[in-house]
Amino acid sequence: MAETDQTWTVLHLINWTKDYFAKGGIEDARLAAEVLLAHVLKCKRIDLYARFEHVPEPDRLAVYRDMVARAGKHEPVAYLAGHKEFYSLEFKVTPEVLIPRPETETLVSEAIAHIKQLSRPGRVWDVCTGSGCVAVAIASQVKDAEVLATDISPTAIEVAAGNVAAHGLTGRVTCRQADLLDLPADCEAWAQLDVLTANPPYVAEGDEVAESDEVAEDVRREPGVALYAGSDGLAVIRPLLARAPELLVPGGLLAMEFSFTQADAVRELIVAGGAFDEPRILRDHQGIERTAVARRKA
Repeated sequence: MAETDQTWTVLHLINWTKDYFAKGGIEDARLAAEVLLAHVLKCKRIDLYARFEHVPEPDRLAVYRDMVARAGKHEPVAYLAGHKEFYSLEFKVTPEVLIPRPETETLVSEAIAHIKQLSRPGRVWDVCTGSGCVAVAIASQVKDAEVLATDISPTAIEVAAGNVAAHGLTGRVTCRQADLLDLPADCEAWAQLDVLTANPPYVAEGDEVAESDEVAEDVRREPGVALYAGSDGLAVIRPLLARAPELLVPGGLLAMEFSFTQADAVRELIVAGGAFDEPRILRDHQGIERTAVARRKA
C-alpha cells in the first residue's frame, strides 16, 4: 500500500487489500481485508458497508498498513485482530491457541444433536479445547448442558476461561488444565460422559505436504503443541481412542477431528478397539473427510 496522493476510502482499501492478499495466497482475501479494517476502525465488519466513502484518519491508516504488511507475510489475520468468529460467536484468540476453523463446527453440531435427544441434562468433555470455542458453542446452544473444557497448555486454558466468561457461561463450562483424558481431581462429575469432543494435535512431524502447502505457512505460526503428534500424526489420537470408552456412558458419543490423510487409520483404530459401533466419517465444507463420530456400544 504505497504512500500516494490518492484518497484511501474504506471501499478502496478493501479492494486494494483483497487483491494484494489474493496475489500473496492469503486465504479468504476479502474477508481478511474486512476483518483487519474493522479492527483498526473499531467497528463491526458489517458496519464497513455503510462507510464505503469514509476516509480513515492518517494514524488509523498507518496502523492498517502495518497490519496488511504483516498479514501479507502470513502472520494469521485472527492473531492480528485478536478474535475469530466460530459457530456465529466471537472468540478471543492469541498465538497460544489454535485459530477456530469452520471444519471444527461439525464437532459442535454432532454434540448438540446428541444431547438434545437425551431426556436429561447432558454432560460433555471437550478435550484439547484451545480457545474453548467448541465448549462455549455447545453450552450456548444447549442451555442445560454441563461442559468440561481441558487443555494441556495453561495459557490456552486462560484464553478459554476468558471466552467462557465473555459469553456468560462460567457457571456451566468448567475450564481446567489436564493432559488429554487425565480427569482433573475436582471434576469427578465428568467420569461418565454423554459426549466427548476432541480436536487433538494430528499433524505429522516433518509432513512434506504440510511444509509445502502455502496455507500451512499461516498454520505453522500456531502453537506446535496443538498441531504436531509424532511421525504419523496419530500419537495423541491413539491414546485418546483407547481411553475414551471408559469415560462414555453406553450410547455416549465420541466426535473427533483428524487430518485429511487419516480417515482410514482413524476408522481402523475405532473398529479395532471394539468398544464403539461402526463409526461415521463426516466430510467438512470442502468435501474432505475430517470428523469421526462413534457411539459407545450398549
